[in-house]
Amino acid sequence: MQPRRHESTKKKALSLQPRKHDNTKQIHLRDWKMRCCAFAVLLAALSASTAAQQQPDDPVLGNWRGTLKSAAGAQGSESPFVLSIVRKGDGYGGSMSGLSGTSEIPLKSVVVAGTRVTVESVADSKLGQVSVTGELTAEGNALKGTGTLAIGAQRFGMVFDLTRRARTDVVQPTVEQRIDYFTGRWTFEYVGGEFPPLSLGSRSGSVTFTRMGSSNFAAGRVDGDLAGKKYQETLSVGFDPVTHTVVYTERRQDGIELVSLGNWQSPLAITFHTAPVQAGGRTYQLRRVISVLSDTSFDITEEFSVAGGAFRRLGNARYTRREK
Repeated sequence: MQPRRHESTKKKALSLQPRKHDNTKQIHLRDWKMRCCAFAVLLAALSASTAAQQQPDDPVLGNWRGTLKSAAGAQGSESPFVLSIVRKGDGYGGSMSGLSGTSEIPLKSVVVAGTRVTVESVADSKLGQVSVTGELTAEGNALKGTGTLAIGAQRFGMVFDLTRRARTDVVQPTVEQRIDYFTGRWTFEYVGGEFPPLSLGSRSGSVTFTRMGSSNFAAGRVDGDLAGKKYQETLSVGFDPVTHTVVYTERRQDGIELVSLGNWQSPLAITFHTAPVQAGGRTYQLRRVISVLSDTSFDITEEFSVAGGAFRRLGNARYTRREK
């Protein structure tokens, strides 16, 4: 009787067949690895593209944010500032904040030479043409330089300190330009020289403005301390919301009256020029810049001129709102 070899032969034959199930797993594993590699390559390419966009080949392109500071001295007041520079055809264009009642205005000119850029922005006002010019140098993500704020024939030196950052919002004024900005009680600290008839010297105290009915005028009173002695002054301020003109009058205990005409075209600052004052046979003139920092704080920088000469630094102050 022959042995039954059919079943053993069949099992051996089956054992020699490829294992389809295991082979399918290997194919899926190989496909998964290839897809991972492709995804990694794509991710690297996107990262390189993003990095290239964040670091443009042109050193001056981008949105630059920082401060615009008076060049009058180390204690000059600062205002927020934004400068945007873009490609425009074969040249450059862009916008600058802080020259008019709108949030931003176009640049009149942009001249680029390597890492150096010269910009100019111009707007019209009732007091004449208002312009900001700057000569800046780019070093990586920093853009710094000096410039000039001009209102008519008057000029003020400025210092730019900007950093390139992504722009996620539109430039907005720091405060609403209206007479109610002044109303309320403010405390102040003034540091400066004693220079009659323009300044009594370093002093501190408070000033309270009260709006006169529904008009665009407010009356104010200063209660101050000058070298340990108490003093009082009366003030008045008026604002024209159409022309953005500010009129500021100070009546002092020594009989001196200072009348200043201001321009609040920029929501960031108010630039004042004071009517000339005669004293001791000489003519004196004061000019000041109010840097509007927020609804509760502003800085004042003052300069003076004697007999039409060059303006020199007089002093600066910080005002802080205590009560509305």
